[in-house]
Amino acid sequence: MLVVLGGLAARAGAGEQAPSPDALAVPPEIRQALDRITADSLKGHLSFIASDALEGRDTPSKGLDLAAEYIAAQFRRAGLEPAGTEGYFQVANWFLSQPDPAQFHLNLTIGETPFAVTSRQVTASIVSAIDLKNAALVKVDSSDLESLGKLPAETVAGKVVLTEIADPRAVPGNQRFGAFSLYRRVLDLLSKPKPALIVMIDGNTKAAGGLGPSRLIDPEQQQRRGAAAPLTFASAVPVVRVHDPAVLAAFKARPMGDLPGALSLAAGAPKESPVQLKNVAGLLKGSDPELSQTCVIVSAHYDHIGVQPGASPDSIYNGANDDGSGTVSVIELAGALATLNPRPKRSILFLTFFGEEKGLLGSRYYGRHPLIPLEQTTAMVNLEQVGRTDSTEGPQIKTASMTGFDFSEVGPILAAAGERVGVTIFKHPRNSDAFFGRSDNQALADLGVPAHTICVAYVYDDYHGPLDHWEKIDYANMAKVDQAFALGLLSIANNPRPPQWNKDNPKAERYRKALEARQQKK
Repeated sequence: MLVVLGGLAARAGAGEQAPSPDALAVPPEIRQALDRITADSLKGHLSFIASDALEGRDTPSKGLDLAAEYIAAQFRRAGLEPAGTEGYFQVANWFLSQPDPAQFHLNLTIGETPFAVTSRQVTASIVSAIDLKNAALVKVDSSDLESLGKLPAETVAGKVVLTEIADPRAVPGNQRFGAFSLYRRVLDLLSKPKPALIVMIDGNTKAAGGLGPSRLIDPEQQQRRGAAAPLTFASAVPVVRVHDPAVLAAFKARPMGDLPGALSLAAGAPKESPVQLKNVAGLLKGSDPELSQTCVIVSAHYDHIGVQPGASPDSIYNGANDDGSGTVSVIELAGALATLNPRPKRSILFLTFFGEEKGLLGSRYYGRHPLIPLEQTTAMVNLEQVGRTDSTEGPQIKTASMTGFDFSEVGPILAAAGERVGVTIFKHPRNSDAFFGRSDNQALADLGVPAHTICVAYVYDDYHGPLDHWEKIDYANMAKVDQAFALGLLSIANNPRPPQWNKDNPKAERYRKALEARQQKK
């Protein structure tokens, strides 16, 4: 219904006659290309991308590197031109910051009870050398997100915040956050009043991950060396997770607020080592001499959150739907559209990004280093979580929503294409606007490119959980949605007029102005 109102019916109401079924028919040569996108092919790709062998594709990791090599091989097989800085790879040479467990010493006293906590009992994000001596303690409730967002600075600033790791099921009204994303949200809220340290407590001794890799450092952003997005935790404040039932019991025995006792922590400065991160890029060169100098971007992120030691019932977070589904869809779209003769008029750049789960790192890097000038980039559509249909909102069959649907002309274009193959592409009444800035489209939208994300199920039971497995994907539905998207992509690629931001939508104003500012600099 929403698509009809925003697509063909809306145009008919403006004085145009809605097209007949025959006019909506897909030409045979295009139909043949679309039919190459099959459930079996998608399943074959995803059963590898989301397998245990890739260990959840953390950024950085061997599993992520294996995924990058696989994607590049599929682009090569499809006949795409290498579009990276090194073949199919756009390489970012960054640094990985790693703390030294031998230089970690934590002493905690709650009431009259002292605890000597070793590095083997913790999971920690150490950014720089820490020397805290007899710091005051305050206990807060991490299950109350509303209260966390209103913590008075004077009650927290400069103190050590102690809180229990919240169970998503115990958070009132929570439907949006899985365990990992809720954890990151809690850290974001706790960091704002600037405590000296955040200590998260649980009794699961098997969960201790030690002082593993903690931060990625972008050398281009020297000012971020002390505030870069951490590798494991989304907090600029040092974070220590203590996995000790005795500490948890002493913590639970005390009321909220200031705690009797103190904490001392000494930790050495982390060591930095070089690391290569890779966006994977393949180009389908357009057939029109003029329009081929411009491009449409199709993207997804191929990373996930890796291995979470001690997690139950599985420590490998495979990320089949998030965003293995988008990754393999990009692969299949590339293979299908490359068979067209003639090819689309505009060029199409197929991209998969690293580090989305660490703060949209790969797409933001691309925005600073575009492989094709942004002036020649007409639109971007990002694919995110297109495989699961078992949404918490009910089954999502032959439907997909687009973030910022009415921010630009891209939404109605894709909606009209979906109608031709029986897929409803619509504006979700809540999530389309709310999630616009939470995926890899945001980096290019900020630079003025009409950029959006397609999603089938925003929230499902295994979101950011260890059970997001490839066996749970609805492959037949994913193939159908991908076919609809391929048809919409062709509409954009073959139209001499590029999509425009909607000047009548106030929410699109900042992006339209960004485009205008960039055009004025030409």
